[in-house]
Amino acid sequence: MKKLIVLLFLFSLFLSAEKVFAQNTGAKYGWLTVGYGYSQSVDGSWTSTGPVKFTIGGLLWKYVGMELSADTSWLEWGGKNISWTLDLKPYVLIQSTLGNKHNALIPYVGIAPVLSVSGVDYDNKNYEDKAGFDIGVAAKGGLRVKIIDFLMLGIGIEYVYHKNDLPASRNMSQFNAIAEVGFSW
Repeated sequence: MKKLIVLLFLFSLFLSAEKVFAQNTGAKYGWLTVGYGYSQSVDGSWTSTGPVKFTIGGLLWKYVGMELSADTSWLEWGGKNISWTLDLKPYVLIQSTLGNKHNALIPYVGIAPVLSVSGVDYDNKNYEDKAGFDIGVAAKGGLRVKIIDFLMLGIGIEYVYHKNDLPASRNMSQFNAIAEVGFSW
């Protein structure tokens, strides 16, 4: 009987701690952010404007979150030729919330498959515009800051690996540095 009472006591402490954690850290919350960044290829041969990034996500349980990122980047080369990419990335995140539900620092790391549509728009009559689909992988890390109840700012770096066959097969692996602003609930 004493063991049962001790187990019930420990269990009630655990549930109380879970409730306090959820109230103090903003656990089980969501976010919507918009970001802009700078990209550079892994080999340093090109840089591009973008990505412009849209993200919606949420904390599922204590330190585990998910988010869906959609971003696009473009690169002008050879005069007026434009290479563009649209990536969808369903991230699984590990993150910690340091602070309370009103003000908090939120460091995170994540990994995701990349579903990528790429294309080249040629401003040249000798070449045909092309588009293609690729699959890759991405990893990222960064820091978000929750300011007041609903405003969120963030910075991060992301590595994206995928190839594309436009105009010839080339490694599109890149590093993205991102700054973002958004809302949390």
